[in-house]
Amino acid sequence: MKTVAIAIPALHRPDLTARCIEFIQKQTLPAAEWEIVVVENEARAGEMLPDPLPRNTQRIELPTNEGTTGSINRAVAATESRYVLLLNNDVELEPDYLVKLVAALDTDPKLGFATGKLLRATQRAHLDGAGDAMLMAAAGYRLGHMDPDSGQFDQPMPVLAGCGAAVLYRREAFVEAGGLDTDFFAYLDDLDLALRTQLTGYKGLYVPSAVAYHIGSATLGEPLHSRVVELITRNQIWLLMKNYPRPVRRRLLPRIAAYQALWMTFAIRNGEWGAHYRGVRAALRGRRSMRQKQRDLMAKRRIGDDEFLRLLRDSERQIWEWQQSHPPVERSALLTTYFRLTGRP
Repeated sequence: MKTVAIAIPALHRPDLTARCIEFIQKQTLPAAEWEIVVVENEARAGEMLPDPLPRNTQRIELPTNEGTTGSINRAVAATESRYVLLLNNDVELEPDYLVKLVAALDTDPKLGFATGKLLRATQRAHLDGAGDAMLMAAAGYRLGHMDPDSGQFDQPMPVLAGCGAAVLYRREAFVEAGGLDTDFFAYLDDLDLALRTQLTGYKGLYVPSAVAYHIGSATLGEPLHSRVVELITRNQIWLLMKNYPRPVRRRLLPRIAAYQALWMTFAIRNGEWGAHYRGVRAALRGRRSMRQKQRDLMAKRRIGDDEFLRLLRDSERQIWEWQQSHPPVERSALLTTYFRLTGRP
C-alpha cells in the first residue's frame, strides 16, 4: 500500500497537468510511497496528458466532464493508500510538501486532513490562502487570500477546512465522510467534505511550513465567471440543507438571511443576477436529495449541536480577525456589512 495517492482532475489543460506533475516528481517523500492518478474529463486526443506517462502515474479517461467531485472520487476508488492528496493541476508543490503533511497526520489519528500554506503562483510574496474558514451563515473564505505574506500565518492552527487545491486527507476519514458529493460538481465541494469530516469526529490542521503555489481559476479563466456564481450560490444553500443540524440552522437563521441578502446584492452589482437566480433555482430543485443526505449524516455524526456550533463560531472568528487585521479601507465591503449586522463572533 502506498502512503499517498495523488488525485488530479484535469479538463483540456495538459500543459498545466504536466507542470504540476514535474513538481510532484521532485518530492522528498520517496517515489515508492506515492502514486498519481490523473482523471481526464472530456478526454480527447491532444487535450490530455500525453504518453509516455511520467513515473508512478496512471490516467483515467472520461468521455464527459464529471467535475472535481466525480474525478477525485474515481481516483480514490482506483487506489489504495493511507492518505489521499486532493490536488488541482494548477498547483506547484515545494519538494517537502508531502513529507510535512504526512508527518502531521501521522502524529495524530484524530486529524482527518492537513493543508499547507498556498501562495499565489503569479505573486509569490502574496497568499492564496492559509486554510479555509466559514461564516456561521455557511459562506466559505480562504484565510489571507491576496494578502502579502508577512508571517502573519506562520503558526500551525486548527482549521475548519482545507482548500481542495492541495489538501491531504486520511483515507479512512475521506471514506467515512462519504467522499466528495458529486451533486456539488465543483466549488464548495471541499468545504462540504470538510464539514462532514468534522461532524464524523475528525479535525483539520493548517501546516504553514508546507508550501505550494496556486494559479487559481486556471480552467474557467476568471474568478467571477457566471458559472462560478451559479455553483457557489447553489452549493452555499446545499451546505446549509445538508450539514447543519436543524436546531443549529434555526438558531443561525438571522445570520443566514443577512448573508444571503448580501450575496445576492453582490451578484446583482457584478451583473450576475441570472447566475444567482439559476443557482437558487437549482438549490431548491435538489432540496429533497439534500434533506435525505442530511438525515443520513445526522445518523452517523459523532459531535453534538453545541460542539458543531462552536466549530462554526471559531471559524467565523478567524475570518473576523483576518478582516480586522486590515485597514478599514481594505476590508471586504460584504464582510464589513455582515459583521456590522450580526456583531463580533
